[in-house]
Amino acid sequence: MQKVKKRRLQGVGAVLVAGTGYALMSILVKGAFQLGLGPIQVIALQSWIASILLLLYAVFFKREVFIVPLHTLWLLALQGLVGAFGTSLLYAYALMFLPVSVAILLLYLYPALVLAAGVIIWHKKVGRQELVAFLLTLSGTTLASGIFSGVSEVALVGIILGLASAIAYATFNIVGELVLAKVSPLVAMCFTQWVCAIALLFVMKGDVMNIPWQNAQTWKIGILLATVASIIPFYMILLGIERLGADQAAILSTFELPMTFLMAAVFLEEFPKVTQLIGGSLVLGGIFLLNWRSKGEQRNEEAFYQERSD
Repeated sequence: MQKVKKRRLQGVGAVLVAGTGYALMSILVKGAFQLGLGPIQVIALQSWIASILLLLYAVFFKREVFIVPLHTLWLLALQGLVGAFGTSLLYAYALMFLPVSVAILLLYLYPALVLAAGVIIWHKKVGRQELVAFLLTLSGTTLASGIFSGVSEVALVGIILGLASAIAYATFNIVGELVLAKVSPLVAMCFTQWVCAIALLFVMKGDVMNIPWQNAQTWKIGILLATVASIIPFYMILLGIERLGADQAAILSTFELPMTFLMAAVFLEEFPKVTQLIGGSLVLGGIFLLNWRSKGEQRNEEAFYQERSD
């Protein structure tokens, strides 16, 4: 019982740290845009630097990272190509057609997809408490997105891209749970990031000099994006999926929204509206409810993890 509780606390902490890192990414991306970088350039800058850092770390300190069963490689490739690269690319292009509030709302529909997949694939039982927590976070996400603050024209192509980004990120979480039953979060992170970086090379047709590497500010933003907004949260979300399962990690990850508001207020002096504050409160309420575990639920969770480990 104590082991399950500790495992759960580690998972919750990891997902909340990941949400904080991803929230910081929004601030850093704005800084990159001010340098004149486009969405694809920002994604490539982040992914390439992160991939090089991970490769150097693996070569000098963790060579066992490269020892991966062949039957697991295709799952890692799928997670990197669809989950990491697909989400980043589709969301970046969705922002070209949609207001940020609508785009992020569409992206955060992914917990519903992950929850449904958990029921269908792993036959997980969704309790009343988990369902209420999901509805709270979904309602909070809708309010926090600012969609009710007045959105004029919404392009159909943008909606399609936004929904596609949610499907891609749901795939990242679902495949992640399968992958983490076979390899460590570090291995999953490295291969997923490397696949994403290679895919970006193809998208940019090998033109790595499309990014202004000679600018010191580019390196500053790039290193921050690659570390505190990529490697750290990337590892933490995978650790959270390993400890909690993809469905609960997805719900907890909505913590990114209130953290984004806080950081935008601190660093950009952009303050949320009343509806967004209410939405952020609902998200936090859902997170607290999801972690308010009865003794019976703890026993069920312990039995579930015991069954999966056998």
